[in-house]
Amino acid sequence: MDTAAFSLIAPDQTYGLLALFLGLTAFGFWSEKTKLGQLISGVILVILIGLALSNLRIIPFASSFYDMVWSYAVPLAIPLLLFRADLRRILPVAGPMLITFVIATLGTIAGVVAGYHLIDLGPQAAKIASILGASWIGGSMNFAATSRALELNDGTLVSAMAAADNVGATLFLLLIVTLPMMAAVRKFFPSPIMDAADAAPVQTEEEKEEGYQIHMFDLALLLGLSALCCFLGFLTAEFLGGIGARAEMEWLANFSSYGMLFLTLYALIIANVFAKPMERLQGDFQLGMVFMYLFFGVMGAGADVILMIDTALPVFGFVGIMASVHLIVVLIATKIFKVDLAEAMLVSNAVALGPATAAAQAAAQGWRTLVTPAVMLGVLGYASATFIGVALAQWLGG
Repeated sequence: MDTAAFSLIAPDQTYGLLALFLGLTAFGFWSEKTKLGQLISGVILVILIGLALSNLRIIPFASSFYDMVWSYAVPLAIPLLLFRADLRRILPVAGPMLITFVIATLGTIAGVVAGYHLIDLGPQAAKIASILGASWIGGSMNFAATSRALELNDGTLVSAMAAADNVGATLFLLLIVTLPMMAAVRKFFPSPIMDAADAAPVQTEEEKEEGYQIHMFDLALLLGLSALCCFLGFLTAEFLGGIGARAEMEWLANFSSYGMLFLTLYALIIANVFAKPMERLQGDFQLGMVFMYLFFGVMGAGADVILMIDTALPVFGFVGIMASVHLIVVLIATKIFKVDLAEAMLVSNAVALGPATAAAQAAAQGWRTLVTPAVMLGVLGYASATFIGVALAQWLGG
């Protein structure tokens, strides 16, 4: 038996994993009422527990269940978190965030260049640096696409890169979720958005229950609408990608990977065209957060610290330098241009980790008006990252 692959709950025991992660999700919500949860947030606790459980071999590092969470729970969560997205309030915020997005992307590129020159990544250094750079501007989709484009076919090397990438992403998420809650950071980087969220009156559980009732009609309709957005979004992406492939138009063929972009657009159409009917429905945000907490747990579980230490320390060192330079550039820009700290952290999240984690952070930390910009900027990262990665490989390798 491969002891490295052993876990108490096997990868194919889907119901066992489902029970555990739903329990972990419930714990995450419950922890928000405790002093510890209020101090470091339920999101961080869920990620840390997921990481600990997998590295203690209680749950696996990879499973078809995890794939289902990525493939179904995350896409379903995005429309649910966007159904109250009023573009009249969001667009004035999204404009400045786009400038911060460009700065954050340049920060990642600067981090790639710094890591490439400071860390010896071997004979394939330019490809490794560029692939990881693409992943930290877009996401795992861009990691795979850039690997194929650059013809990096060494399975062991790619696995080591993926391990370092996963661990680095998990630690980075913990950092950018924690930073805005630190008093010293808040003092140096003002945030009217966070001040407004903190100043909002805190409701007791009795007040919340009095003003909120769960209706089965609402839940069923909201889930159905979310599924419809996902269906139309991925169908549109596949259709446009097919046209591009038949016409040999590579730029259009790439649209087959942009299902998240189109499902976001369909969710925004529903939210703005049917704004009044959607306001009467209740439970969308709560359902979306259940899916997102599942995602946070799975993200933590995928971080194989032992594999990273055994085979990928130089790559992890590169990821650490790249992420550090990225964050330093973002924080400097935040101070110089007086960017709101909440916006800066979400843009950093959207660039480095993608739309799903950015949306989840915005929702979990109470910055609901920033959910839509976070998703849109994350999708923009998806759209540009592979091209940037290939260009970086040509530049560094040339």
